[in-house]
Amino acid sequence: MRTDETIMQSVADGDLAQLGELYGRYRDQLYGFLVRRTRDAGNAEDLLQVTFERILKYRQSYQSENSFRAWMYAVARNALTDQQKLNGRMPRRNGVDLGQLPLASPSVQTEWMDQETRNQGKAALAALPASYREVVDLAWKRGLKYQEIAEVLGITEANVKVRMHRATKQLRVNYQKLNH
Repeated sequence: MRTDETIMQSVADGDLAQLGELYGRYRDQLYGFLVRRTRDAGNAEDLLQVTFERILKYRQSYQSENSFRAWMYAVARNALTDQQKLNGRMPRRNGVDLGQLPLASPSVQTEWMDQETRNQGKAALAALPASYREVVDLAWKRGLKYQEIAEVLGITEANVKVRMHRATKQLRVNYQKLNH
């Protein structure tokens, strides 16, 4: 299987059809990231389109020695920032949580307890400062390495580690407050 970097280099060299393979690999993951950031499924779809249009447009600026995934998330984040500047605010949450998978036939009590735990976890996460939430989302939900997160956010890897440490510490505090 060809690496993302090799495929993107082919795209940069003019083989535009190869972008479809990258789209297939990352569509769902990037869409989830954008839904989480925008809190709006339709808006996330639009930004997904914009992100891949920009990847195509700026393909010549891609450096093959860097992680494609980190570069892609940076392009998506920039598209989101541009949209927020145009709108002047974050879109409202539509209430759809696309990241949840149903459990296989749980009992009513188990289902309720699991839902309660998820709700408390979401509330603890939502109470984090935005810079901490972003690092946690990129690391835990998107699976990016610290070096890739640093590239996406334009900060040092050490700063990513500090934010992650502080975020996990604050998550524990937030979760404990919700349970007492």
